[in-house]
Amino acid sequence: MNIDSYRMFLRTARLGSLSAAAEQSGYTQGAVSHIIASLEKEFGFPLFARSKSGVILTQDGERMLSHIREVVNRDDIVHQVAAEIKGLKAGRVRIGAFSSAAICWLPDLIREFNEVYPNIKLDLRVDTYKTIEDWIAGEEIDCGFTSKSANKELEFIPLAEDRLLALLPQDHPLAKLKALPLERIAELDFIIPGEGTNYDIGRILRGAGVRAKVSFAVSDDYAAIAMVRRGLGMTIVPELILRGMGEDLTAMELEPNCTRTICIAAKHLDSVSPACRAFIAFAREKLPGICV
Repeated sequence: MNIDSYRMFLRTARLGSLSAAAEQSGYTQGAVSHIIASLEKEFGFPLFARSKSGVILTQDGERMLSHIREVVNRDDIVHQVAAEIKGLKAGRVRIGAFSSAAICWLPDLIREFNEVYPNIKLDLRVDTYKTIEDWIAGEEIDCGFTSKSANKELEFIPLAEDRLLALLPQDHPLAKLKALPLERIAELDFIIPGEGTNYDIGRILRGAGVRAKVSFAVSDDYAAIAMVRRGLGMTIVPELILRGMGEDLTAMELEPNCTRTICIAAKHLDSVSPACRAFIAFAREKLPGICV
């Protein structure tokens, strides 16, 4: 078994491209192709189906994916524990984050963490709550920033409460209200944002018995904000995401007041790697000073 070959298999599977895996690793495409071919020869079956657009896992490759990922993850933990025993904080932490956390929180957090733990490498991936939770459950990442959910596969540590605000064009007739009653949303063209906030929005509207009149559903919160700016409807967004959005929009509280609980989540908090444990502790200490 060559653990580096396993790592290359995982990188190729994630990127769906031999050339992209080579570029990210500093290898030639031929070298990556040889590594994958050697693995396939060792196992006795193809791991990838190749095409002009890239590579995809075969059915057998899919079956091997989670097992190989587990081997690589355990190898990382072994080396991190050894480093901890020697008094060195070292290792790698794979982090997931939704876009507003990645933009507003993580640059400062990562810079400060790197100053304290220069031997711990942080890998960051950005997507929606749902994708981040799936990555954690599948052990593709070690921990992630998300909103508190009912996902029983994960454990959550609350970090902050973030207000959810109604966002309307500045000239909208309801923009002069101090707060927008939830029941009024049923009257308006509603734009579903994409960060994953729709988890929280769905929870809130269902609880209030409100059926939104959906005009658009987008995959990016900033796209939803741009559509509100053009008068195409209203939306609900977390306060965190509104930093630096300008003054040409009206953000108002909902009535009753609504929030999301921003958390850091992991599959099993008591068995994360030493490097991941250090990052989670650092985030818990630092982020309350950064939160809105």
